[in-house]
Amino acid sequence: MTRPRRVFALDLGTTKVCCAVADLESTGLRVLGVGMVASRGVRKGAVVEIDRAAEAVAEAVDMAEQMSGVAIDSAVVGIAGGHITSQNSRGVVAVEAGHREVRDQDVHRAIDAARAVSVPSERRIVHVLPQQFTIDGQEGVRDAIGMAGNRLEVDAHIITGANTAIQNVVKVVHKAGLNVDDMVLQVLASAEAVVTEDEIERGVVVVDVGGGTSDIAVFARGSIVHTSVIPVGGNHVTADLAVGLRCDLETAETVKRNFGHCLQLTLPADAEVTLTPMGYDEPVGVPQRYLAEIIGPRAREMASLIAAEVERAGPLGMFPGGIVITGGGALLRGFAEVVQQQTNLPARVAAPMGLHGMNDEIRGPSHATVVGLLRWGARSNLGRKPSRSNGKSSDGPAAGVKLSRWFRDLF
Repeated sequence: MTRPRRVFALDLGTTKVCCAVADLESTGLRVLGVGMVASRGVRKGAVVEIDRAAEAVAEAVDMAEQMSGVAIDSAVVGIAGGHITSQNSRGVVAVEAGHREVRDQDVHRAIDAARAVSVPSERRIVHVLPQQFTIDGQEGVRDAIGMAGNRLEVDAHIITGANTAIQNVVKVVHKAGLNVDDMVLQVLASAEAVVTEDEIERGVVVVDVGGGTSDIAVFARGSIVHTSVIPVGGNHVTADLAVGLRCDLETAETVKRNFGHCLQLTLPADAEVTLTPMGYDEPVGVPQRYLAEIIGPRAREMASLIAAEVERAGPLGMFPGGIVITGGGALLRGFAEVVQQQTNLPARVAAPMGLHGMNDEIRGPSHATVVGLLRWGARSNLGRKPSRSNGKSSDGPAAGVKLSRWFRDLF
């Protein structure tokens, strides 16, 4: 009997560090263990204290090892932060003489040509994601291999990050005792966990709302067309509440999670939250509508920034799949409605799909990234025990060997 392939993922976020272990079985990903701790030494998606961040990673890894009974020595690691930028590029090559049809090496040469863009020395290419191929002037080719032609062109989406930020993430992982199997833009991993291939084909926007930043990936006609990071996330809402309620951040976070809402008029006029503001000796009742009055402007700011990025990617008609919101910040009540109002696109909150095993541990939207990283590792042959199966699974339309081109990591 063939043993399943085992994969490991590490989501190093602003608010939490999550490590997960899973087996890729014929029925999909079986989660064996999960470790999650509060993040330390990370601000707005970037490492600011290596030692503290490494301690948090080591704790999360230890928890995952204890739950799964599996030793973890490396992982697929997510990367995010305001240093991430993207651009589109085109590569052109002649099909190798004598064959008259496109082969693997022709595709790789075309992608290498697209990769040869001017990138400042302080930056590094993280992903080169093919969008479409053109063969002898015929555009819109999805899979060029085997097609006849003399001239091959590829349009690609190139994602880059700051060398120092990437090196700091690697240092944190190494200091925690792990190697890096692969490094994946977090919003791409999240997209793999929460949207289907059909939605990607139709056109969809994925927004991963984290603690320090919100990451955006825009897809149209089966390809990625735009990625960006906006420097606002759930922690900004918490900070606003702490100021408005005159309380500490921990209390503000609890109030946000339990009672926070973006839309003031949807709440009962007499609904209250009891808390003790700084300088008060006794608890006081605070109207829930007052919480919404604080949260609403920040939510509208985030939604307007998302709308601007969508408009930058193309006409709204390109995205009939609407906006899929995930990440811990997606749990803020009323936020999807605010995004829908600002963008005039349907918006929904999404959680990872198609898991079994210890899936209760990573079921919600806040775990979309780590689930996507597991899938990335399973599909990219990064598992410890390669399977002889055909790679098909029931993880959802985006799983298995029939994957959209843009999800292939060609770094």
